[in-house]
Amino acid sequence: MGEKKHKVQVHYAESLSQVYDQIESIAEEIRKQKAQERPLLWFRGHSNTKFNLEPSIFRGSEYYFNENGTYSNNHLREEYRFQSFMSRNFDNVTERLPQSIIEWQEIMQHFFTKTRLMDWSESLTVALEFALEAFITPEKNLEIEERRKKLTPAIWILQPDVLNMDVYDSFFQDGNDLIKRVLDDSPKRDILADKLKKELRDHKEIYVNLCNTNEKNMNVLVSLSALEYTRNTYAYRKEQALEKLEINPFFYLLLRYYSDGVPVELDKLPPLAIIHPYHSQRIKMQRGVFTVFPYYIPDEMTIKLKKFAGTYPISMEYMDKCIPILYKIQIENPLRIAEELILTGAKRGSLYPDMENISKDIENVV
Repeated sequence: MGEKKHKVQVHYAESLSQVYDQIESIAEEIRKQKAQERPLLWFRGHSNTKFNLEPSIFRGSEYYFNENGTYSNNHLREEYRFQSFMSRNFDNVTERLPQSIIEWQEIMQHFFTKTRLMDWSESLTVALEFALEAFITPEKNLEIEERRKKLTPAIWILQPDVLNMDVYDSFFQDGNDLIKRVLDDSPKRDILADKLKKELRDHKEIYVNLCNTNEKNMNVLVSLSALEYTRNTYAYRKEQALEKLEINPFFYLLLRYYSDGVPVELDKLPPLAIIHPYHSQRIKMQRGVFTVFPYYIPDEMTIKLKKFAGTYPISMEYMDKCIPILYKIQIENPLRIAEELILTGAKRGSLYPDMENISKDIENVV
């Protein structure tokens, strides 16, 4: 990984109006740098500014790969969780059943099972409600009071479309064999990999960018759950479909690395921003979207840091490809901002729309 020369920009806010001012400042900076009239931003609220942008399943865990570098103990940890969650909650999914493992992962993530996904929201208000949850909660007890004294909340801001364009560009960068390694072991593999790499490099307007002004808001935002349906269509003639370019090779590569979990080196492929089906009223209310991480193969520097710090630095704020498209707002006066947010209608029941939390909000008159 090496020493990082750059860090994520940190902004500060002591009032709700300052939060909005900082968002506008960030948007204006993006407009000047990238000539984007209306930058696309996702938001994530942290109750503590010290928390990293790292999926829960990777936090504090040892990381072991087999000799081929194809399967790890974290693959196993994910599979056991999926099997247990699906078996015990199959009857609790009252809407349409998920059609793939990656679709189940979204439900697992929202109900606190450890996954490779990280929650973001399309709404700044939702992110603020998560960051300030201890200050908005109607409960009054010693534990909440102690948390309030110790916490310095923060809001993370991400440019998801730029992140995914970095993913796209990664597949044809010099020295990367990302395409070749996911193709079946066949005599045509090298030829097909070179063909797909050239195709992706030369034809962004076909495989990733819609050029029509009225359609640009859809660019690069993908749903792995939806792509699983496409894959099923070509299940029995995948190689032929790729060779004839009947399917989008970019979408196929996303499925292999982010849905199937093909391992990849830490510096070759960043996380992917994805949209997902809403499987509950809770997820819909939270305007939930996600970043999903591939399984990263630890390099020597990562292993050394593990021994020194006790965890692998698989966090977005330390990744070279993520640093330029991440921003952070540290909340310096959380109680004031929480009170101002409550005036705008923020409630715990907005995040967790069940009867218990709605009842607590009714009683929160003090």
